Amino acid sequence: MPTIRAEFHRLRAGATTEAVREVGSSVWQVFEGSGAVVLNGETRTLEKGDLFVVPSWQEWSLQAGTEFDLFRFSDAPIFERLNFNRTYTEGRNK
Repeated sequence: MPTIRAEFHRLRAGATTEAVREVGSSVWQVFEGSGAVVLNGETRTLEKGDLFVVPSWQEWSLQAGTEFDLFRFSDAPIFERLNFNRTYTEGRNK
């Protein structure tokens, strides 16, 4: 689709992603498993069927308690097309 990106993410049990900030918003749904999202330093536990939103430029990371499958919809193609897409990964970007 030209304006919406759909992605599937799988994390192994115990895995944690790096903290990231991105231009653009995304909606996530937990497809299977359990874990947590850390959004601006606040941790929220998640389980199958839960939805959460990551607003533009808010720092987030994921933590898997069990094998963790998530589906993500985002508006990234819009920002890429306009050449406004930016990502900041803590400790990687200066």
